[in-house]
Amino acid sequence: MSPAINDTGISFSEISKILHRHRLLILATFFLTIAVVVACTLVIPKQYETRMKVLVRNERADMIVSPDRNGASDFRSEVSEAQINSEVELLTSDNLLRDVVAKCRLDNQQHAAEPAVAIEKALKRLHSNLKVTPVHKANIILVKYTDTDQRRAVAVLASLSNLYLEEHLKVHGTPGSYQFFKGQAERYRQELEYAESSLADFRRRENIVMPAQQTDVILQKAAEAESALMQVDAAISEYTQKIAGIQRQLAAAPARVVTQSRTLSNQYSVERLSTMLAELQNRRTQLITKFRPEDRMVQEVDQEIANTRTALERAIQLTGQDEATDINPVYQALEIDLGKAKAELAGLHSRRQTLATQTAAYHAQTMKLANATAGFDDFVRTQKEAEDNYSLYAKKAEEARIAELLDQQKIANVTIAETPVEPRLPSTPNVKLNIAMGCVLALFLSLGAAFGAERFRETIERPEELEQLTGLPVLATSHGD
Repeated sequence: MSPAINDTGISFSEISKILHRHRLLILATFFLTIAVVVACTLVIPKQYETRMKVLVRNERADMIVSPDRNGASDFRSEVSEAQINSEVELLTSDNLLRDVVAKCRLDNQQHAAEPAVAIEKALKRLHSNLKVTPVHKANIILVKYTDTDQRRAVAVLASLSNLYLEEHLKVHGTPGSYQFFKGQAERYRQELEYAESSLADFRRRENIVMPAQQTDVILQKAAEAESALMQVDAAISEYTQKIAGIQRQLAAAPARVVTQSRTLSNQYSVERLSTMLAELQNRRTQLITKFRPEDRMVQEVDQEIANTRTALERAIQLTGQDEATDINPVYQALEIDLGKAKAELAGLHSRRQTLATQTAAYHAQTMKLANATAGFDDFVRTQKEAEDNYSLYAKKAEEARIAELLDQQKIANVTIAETPVEPRLPSTPNVKLNIAMGCVLALFLSLGAAFGAERFRETIERPEELEQLTGLPVLATSHGD
C-alpha cells in the first residue's frame, strides 16, 4: 500500500500532488476515452425513429351477439383502462406483427437458412424496436418504431396501422351475425303468424275475445241473478205467509154485515084488540041490562073480555125488528188482497224459474270460460313469446346489418390520430450527448486511473512517507540532478 494514502483522511494539497504526479496518465486516459466515445458514435449505425398515435374512443357501440332480451349494445361514454390495455396488446400481438413482417419483407434482412427462422428473427427485432405505450391520462396510444432506414420505418408503421385497423374490426366484429339474426327473425315471424292464426281460430271456435273481462261480466251477472233469485225466494215466502194470513182473516170475517136496524111496535094488533075489548065491554053492558052477572052469556063475555085484555097487554109488550144487510167491505178487500197476492205469487214463481234458469246458464258459461281460459292463455303466451322473439331478433338483425356496414366503411372506435412521418434526423446516436457523456466518463476514468496508480505506487517521494514507514525522523534528504 502506498504510504501517501494510508490514512483515511487526504488533504487537498495531497490530492493536488497526486494529480500533478500522474498528470500524464490522466491526460492519456481522458483523451483516449474521448477518442473511443467519438469513434463508437461514428461507427454505430444511425437509427431513425418515427411514431404514430392511436385514438381510442367509444363512439361506436359493440354489438352483443346474445339471445338475451335485455341485452343491449355495449356502449360506454368513457374509455376504460382495460380498453386501452386491450388495444395495446392487440398492437403488439404476434399475429399482427407477423403480417407486418411479411408485408414489409423484414425477414429479407435476416441471414438465415430457413425462412421460418428469418421470420422469427425479424419478429423479435420488430418487437424490440417497436414501443407501444399508453399516454398518461389520455385515450391515446403512442407507437414508436426505430429503424436504420427512415423510409422503412414509416412503411412499417403505416402497414401496422392498416393491419391493426383491420384486426380491430375483425376482433370486435361478428361476421355472419346479420345472416344468423335475419334467419332467426324470419323463423320467429312465421311462428308468430302461426300463433296468431291459431289464436284467432280458437277465439272463433270458443266464442272468446277477452276471457278475463268476459268472465268478470258473467260472474257479475251470475251474482246479480243469484241476488235477484234470493230476493224472489224471500218475496215468495213473504207472499205465502201473507196469503195464509188473508185466508185466516177471510175465514173469521162475515161475508155480509147489517147496515141498518129499526125496532117496530105491534100497533095494529093493539088497536084491533083495543077495539075488540071495547066491543066486548059494550056487549057485556048490553047483556048486564038483560041478564044477571051469574048468567052464562055474561060470564062468557067476561071471559072473552079477560082474554082480549090479556092479548092486548101481550100485544103492547111485543115489538118488531127491521134490519138491512150489505156486502162486508173488509171481506171484499181481503178477497181482493188475496187475489192480488196469489197473482203476485204466481208471477214470483215464474220469475224464480226464469232466474234459476239464467243462474244455471251463467254458471255453465263461467265453467266453459274457465275450461277454455287455460287453452286461451297457452295460445296468448305462445303468441307473446313468438312476438317477443321476432321483435328481439329483428332488432338484433338490424344492429348486425348496421355493424357490418360500419365494418365495411372501416368505422371503428379507434382511429389514427397522428400518422407516421419520415424523420430527417436520426434519433440515435446523439453526437452531442454522447460527447458530453464521454467527457464525463473520461473525467471519471482518468481520475480513477490516477488514484489507482497512486494506490499501487511502490516508491517513496516525500520525507513524511519515509517517517511513516520507519517511525524515525528524517534528518536530511538529497535530490539527484
